[in-house]
Amino acid sequence: MNPLALPPALSPDTFLLLRYLLMSALLLYLPFLGIVIAGSAASLVLNFFGRENRDERSLRLAREWIEAVTVNRWGLLLLALLPYPAIVYGCRRLLGGETSLPAIAWLAPFGALLAGCLLLSLYRSAIRRSPDLSAAPFGEGTAGLLAMISAAFLSFLLLGTLVNPAKLPLVRSNLVFLLSWHSFVEFLLFLALSFGLAGGIVLRFLGRSKAGEEGGGPDYEARVRTAGTSFGTAGALAAPALVVLYLVTLPPTGFSTVVFFMAAAVPILALAVFALLHLLPGKEESTPGDRVTSLFILMFLAVILCDQTAVANVFQGLSPPSAPLAAGAVSREGGAAKPGAAGAPAVEKGKKVFDAVCSACHRFDVKVVGPPFNDVVPKYEGNVEKLKAFIRNPVKVDPALPAMPKPAIKEDEVDAVARYLLSKVKGR
Repeated sequence: MNPLALPPALSPDTFLLLRYLLMSALLLYLPFLGIVIAGSAASLVLNFFGRENRDERSLRLAREWIEAVTVNRWGLLLLALLPYPAIVYGCRRLLGGETSLPAIAWLAPFGALLAGCLLLSLYRSAIRRSPDLSAAPFGEGTAGLLAMISAAFLSFLLLGTLVNPAKLPLVRSNLVFLLSWHSFVEFLLFLALSFGLAGGIVLRFLGRSKAGEEGGGPDYEARVRTAGTSFGTAGALAAPALVVLYLVTLPPTGFSTVVFFMAAAVPILALAVFALLHLLPGKEESTPGDRVTSLFILMFLAVILCDQTAVANVFQGLSPPSAPLAAGAVSREGGAAKPGAAGAPAVEKGKKVFDAVCSACHRFDVKVVGPPFNDVVPKYEGNVEKLKAFIRNPVKVDPALPAMPKPAIKEDEVDAVARYLLSKVKGR
């Protein structure tokens, strides 16, 4: 497959099936992974400061928090690892099959997930076995937390290619182009929802302590309430701002009214969380853990649906050819042309080259990887030779944009695509 070609077209039924598969897998994968990350981070912080300050309440909460979010060793492995193959399968099919990205791009998050699950299981087991809470080690937990955060970040980099598949020509040659502001904002939004969800879960601990139990009693319940409320409030306050950034960094081809309204559901749900924790009468006596947890799960669902709708918009706008069309195939067609085909207008031939090669990174009216042609082609003032010189040997002009790779096309195709671009922009 030509490294500059678009992903192959999928039938509507196959595309819809892949979207449902991705949504289902992400709805299992992201909330659980987020709970594990946020709960582990909270447990490690409480463990550290509890040992430093000889605070039995913090140490007990550290133990119960890690026990709650990691379930058990096999449950952790299954819930964290099982959805990942479905995510990989869906992404690879959408992005063009086995040649879409190097295997290391898919294996690295899985390896980090596996290492994180095993290390956090060791940390959980060490806490459960330790008769003295203050003696519980946290080295394995810290390494496990970093591995899980790495797995989540790498996963969001891969998911980010779905809303900007035209970057694939750059990503295939240099994986650093997986980085994008949109993926980074999605990751931050994921962390905000994760910490809020972990806060809702810890609020469910209320009333579990027993008088006389080590670190228990009313003071412990107050500590749990404070921790859960703080996490839930932080997530509710951060989510709306990050959703705005999500929309700002979303490629124009993915935006639609439906995406906007789905994203708007997140601030509404966040306001409901804030009201439950701080505004409703009787909040001090209530136990809002179940409701806060449900609201954050709904926020996860809204974000996942929003993202998958954006993906559908992007792929609908691509309008790729019905089969992978390589630049080499276009070249062979031009090189082997018979007298009947040789008389075809240069503009028509240029359109074929553009659709097969250039459209992976360029559109006329919107920025994809490169700038919109409606903005840059008029600068050549109809000078076909000047435009051909740039196509033959492209140079970096705008520091904010990646360098254009040299297209693998013949001289007659350079001439044809240059004439097509000038005629297309002039005709607009």
